[in-house]
This record gives sequence, C-alpha cells and structure tokens, in this order.
Amino acid sequence: MLPLLKKNSVKAKALEVPAWHTNFRNYALLPDTKLVRTSFFVNGLLAFAAIGLLLAGVYQEYELSILRKQNVELQQQIEKNRPLSDQAQKLFKNFSAEEKKTNELNAFVKGQKLSVSDFIIHLSSSKPASIVFVSLEYNDKGANIRGYAQGSSEQTTGAASSYEKQLKEDKELSSVYKSISMTNVSRDAQAGRLSFDIVLSFTAGRSK
Repeated sequence: MLPLLKKNSVKAKALEVPAWHTNFRNYALLPDTKLVRTSFFVNGLLAFAAIGLLLAGVYQEYELSILRKQNVELQQQIEKNRPLSDQAQKLFKNFSAEEKKTNELNAFVKGQKLSVSDFIIHLSSSKPASIVFVSLEYNDKGANIRGYAQGSSEQTTGAASSYEKQLKEDKELSSVYKSISMTNVSRDAQAGRLSFDIVLSFTAGRSK
C-alpha cells in the first residue's frame, strides 16, 4: 500500500508544471495598443513652435510698420520745419558774429587804462583855453575829437599844432593810443576859426 501512494504523489506534482511551447508572435506586425502615441506629442510640440514663430513674425512686422509710419511722419515734420530751422541758424550765426565783436570790444575797453568817462575828463581838464570841442566820438578803432581854434590865422594854426603835440606827448594817452594825428583841417576866415579833427587810433598808423 505504501509504495502505491508514493507513486501517485509524484504524478500529481508532474501535472502541476505548466506545459512549455515556442513563442511565434511578431511584435512588429501586432497592432499598437497605446491610447496616446509618442508621435502625437512630437507633432503637437512642433505645431506649437511653428505657431509661436508665426505670431512672433506677425508682431515684429506690426512693430516695423508702426516705426515706418512714425519715420514718415517725422520726415514730413522735419521738411515742414526746415525753413524755420534754416532761418534760426542764420539768425544764430549773425548773433554769434555780433556777440563776438561786442565781447572783443568789451575785453579791449576793459584792458585799457582809460575808461570812456576818464578819457573825457582827462581831455577836458588838459584842453587849452584856445581850443573848443565840437564833438567826441569813441568806437572800437579809437576816438575822434572834432573842434576848432579861434583867433587870427597865425594864432589858430599855432594853437591847433600845439594841441596835437600836447596829445602826442601825453603819457596816459600814448599808453593807450598808438597813433594820434590831426586831419580835416579847414579855415573859416569869416568866422575867424580853424576847424580840425584829431584821430586817436589803437593801432599804429590806423586813422580815419
């Protein structure tokens, strides 16, 4: 009895082992059972990138069109304001030239030892009684004294010549004016006077 029971238990264990057979399935030919394929994501990303590039290009073209429009408007405004700008530049050049002359004259006058008021006072205090001033002109070239000497022919000639010499020997005047000369001498016999102009120039040999 015992050997029979043992033999039956071996057969039972043999029946529990699954049967083995060769796998002949071709996975390349089998249908894809994925719910969402990988190519879907790849194509979606490419489409999204293409749409983004398209939108960026459209926006850039829009910005360029705005800039072109603004550039045209600015050019039109420039052309409209060009005559006024040219006129303003011309006026500015004229103003600069006049300002330069004024500054040079002011700098020159400030550098002189005699101011205009001091110059007039000095001439008046040193003028001989025989000399009469008619006018005094002061400019950037120097000064011009217009006057006359009254008396006989000899007296007026001597008085005018003496006054010219006096001005040339004046230290204060000679330190400022490099040339002092008498011009436009004319005699009025009926009035008994000798009219003259005395030109004082800042530059040597420069006279009216």
